[in-house]
Amino acid sequence: MGSSSGQVSAAPTHKLGRESFGRARETAVWWLTNAGFLVNSHGTLIMLDPVIALQSVERKLSETGMRLLVALPVQAHEVPRLDAVLYTHGDDDHFARQTARDLIATGALFVGPPPVAEECAELGVPEDRIRVAQAGEALSLGRVEITPTPADHPWQLKDPAKYGRPWAPGECCGYQLSTPEGMIWCPGDTRLMDEHVQMQGIDLLLLDASRSDYHLGVENAVRLANTLDAPHIIPYHFGTYDAPDSPPYNGDPAELAARIHHAEARFHLLAPGEKFVLTSR
Repeated sequence: MGSSSGQVSAAPTHKLGRESFGRARETAVWWLTNAGFLVNSHGTLIMLDPVIALQSVERKLSETGMRLLVALPVQAHEVPRLDAVLYTHGDDDHFARQTARDLIATGALFVGPPPVAEECAELGVPEDRIRVAQAGEALSLGRVEITPTPADHPWQLKDPAKYGRPWAPGECCGYQLSTPEGMIWCPGDTRLMDEHVQMQGIDLLLLDASRSDYHLGVENAVRLANTLDAPHIIPYHFGTYDAPDSPPYNGDPAELAARIHHAEARFHLLAPGEKFVLTSR
């Protein structure tokens, strides 16, 4: 689906109701727009990189300041409870300050690399609800085990004088979520690393569709999907913001699907707020 600027736009949004945040006998995933996801695994509620607050309702402006191509499936102040909020890095289209402030009331743990953990404390997240994400160090919540994975996203290198110091190793990450129905992996914003193609046992790959050189990019996203051969793939980082001149927001999932093996069975193009239920192999 296209936008007025020629970008690919996500399908019309499904609103999330309170039932999405309730008890469950399954593991379900919802795309929240851009790089954000909600996971409900047997009642354990986890959000990844949520950016779900508005700067202006009338102008359809995200708190990032960018115009939204689609509606948000839920706003942060509407979220009744969470067990954890996981952040991959500190860019504002992943770690959004107003969203984070609003989600403090859910009682969630806030997990992220050191720069994110520091900012969480500054925003008022209680110290005992902040966890620093380090690759390989697992955290268990309910029936879910959360393990950060390495990422490489020094996008500031394109103009350090303008953007400042690049993200260093350890300041960005991805996340593996081990659930009763299988393993979910979100690599985060990252260039392809040797560790990524060596991953095993992935049942649901959350796949970055961005065209940016500091993300996977089309070639490496296809390579990763075909190497890991996960039975389920959900694309993200597309169709959300009206930013036609910005490669990170201009991915086209169809480009990936056309080159991914057995995409007709594996590739699930979700609308924001559309429910996907993970099934065991």
